[in-house]
Amino acid sequence: MKKNEIVENVKRILVKHRPGNFTDCIKWLLHNFPRGRVIDNGKFFWSGNRRCPHLLKFDINNKLHLDFIIAASNLFAHMYNIPQTCDRQFIAQEVVKVQVPEFKPKDIFTADNNSNQCRVDDQQRMNVQEKNNSSIEQLLNRLPKLDEIVDIKIQPHELKTDDDTNFHMDYIVATTLLRTENYEIQITDRSQIKRIAENIIPAIVTTTAMVTSLVCLEVYKLIQGHKKIESYRNVCLNLTLPFFAFFESVPPKCQKYLDKEFTL
Repeated sequence: MKKNEIVENVKRILVKHRPGNFTDCIKWLLHNFPRGRVIDNGKFFWSGNRRCPHLLKFDINNKLHLDFIIAASNLFAHMYNIPQTCDRQFIAQEVVKVQVPEFKPKDIFTADNNSNQCRVDDQQRMNVQEKNNSSIEQLLNRLPKLDEIVDIKIQPHELKTDDDTNFHMDYIVATTLLRTENYEIQITDRSQIKRIAENIIPAIVTTTAMVTSLVCLEVYKLIQGHKKIESYRNVCLNLTLPFFAFFESVPPKCQKYLDKEFTL
């Protein structure tokens, strides 16, 4: 892929084809894959494990909808060090003022003479002519300068499910319940969602700790100056079983350029 194509793809993802929210994603999906869509193998696209979603129209009077807005906006405010607020009436008044432009989904499939589906984007990509470096510079110049964003201070979120004031569980619960409505899944309660979220964290932490410790052991061998490949080990593990298997590393493939040999 040429350099100008890479920049164009970045612009397309960030600007041209970027959905505004999850609803836009569903609109795009249903526009290209409506109920009854038959794919090239003669089967319905929405069959088997695929559930056809339906759109949720935002309603300011719907408690769940407003819960999602409150949680998401407060999480966003925390990231940018902006004072948070829990005033539902104030947030509802501000939400009403927002004018969301209508999302117009783009076709990604068309039917040819043989009624086979083909990607329009692939054909467009083939027709794109190579651009010179000046066009790339023009695209890069549209990005903000470093001195223009020096005042931005972004802080991350550390998930804490036992704190009811940080909006973490509020966001997870609201998102989960909205998703269940999208796909007509059985709705559960906050306590069950919280239990599931709490069970995910230890599994991730335990696996990360195990892998990190094994990597550290191999780093110690490097520091000690071990040169033989037999001194090192690869590991295959599964904490669910549990299963641990240690085996010798495979030597890297040797490459040759002119009269010199090297490995990558």
